[in-house]
Amino acid sequence: MTTGMKKLVAGIGTLAFVGAMVAARPDAPEADSHGDGVWKIRATGARIIGGYGDNFAYDGENVRPLNGHVEATINPEAGTGEVVIELETTPQSGSIRFSDDKSWSGKIRIVQKLNTERMNKARIAEDVFLHGNTGNEAPVMPKIYNYFATWGPAQIFVNGEEVVPMIGSHTMFTEQARQENGKIAKGGQVYSPKLQDKTGFTNPQETAFHFVAHTTEPDKNNFPPHTGWIHLHFDDVEVMQKPADASIPYTE
Repeated sequence: MTTGMKKLVAGIGTLAFVGAMVAARPDAPEADSHGDGVWKIRATGARIIGGYGDNFAYDGENVRPLNGHVEATINPEAGTGEVVIELETTPQSGSIRFSDDKSWSGKIRIVQKLNTERMNKARIAEDVFLHGNTGNEAPVMPKIYNYFATWGPAQIFVNGEEVVPMIGSHTMFTEQARQENGKIAKGGQVYSPKLQDKTGFTNPQETAFHFVAHTTEPDKNNFPPHTGWIHLHFDDVEVMQKPADASIPYTE
């Protein structure tokens, strides 16, 4: 692959747009897992990143371990995919504070199903740099290489109850940004969206999987400034299937 935009679908803007993806609940598309060009991954080493007030915790001080895993099957050519996250909070994680007035504990299931032909603003991208100063997505993360990324509606269940019926969400299978201590840093410098140089905070030799979902209603007391956020990170990614031309680690 090149490190350009192999299949970056037009219309990707800042992360804030995702909450307006679906005007109504679509029929759930089935993920197509056949043929070349399909990604299948399973990731463990789950961590919750921050919570209400600060959902990125760049200094690593509010990054806590969860039990669980994510499985994803993505077919960029067909424009379909499915991401399923199964989690359970731990004594170390405590509850997940989604918003000022909502915290979740126990078993959490999150499902993102994609069909870019049938879902308004659903997107799949491959082989692309996002965030930082790339102009693709907000600088809430440093410039980071994505093997694939998705945008689409997600459903969130806590202890079997659907607590968020349909919310905009974003996933990334990337080079590593978070260190073992939870920080995003280079040398002694912790990342900030305010930095002029937003490069050099990643390790191309390692990988990670990211998931975020958030509301679009404003809340100036939260970062980013929306009423509700969940931000998950998975340290250990097993690639079970990948496109023939995908190289891990990527090459420029």
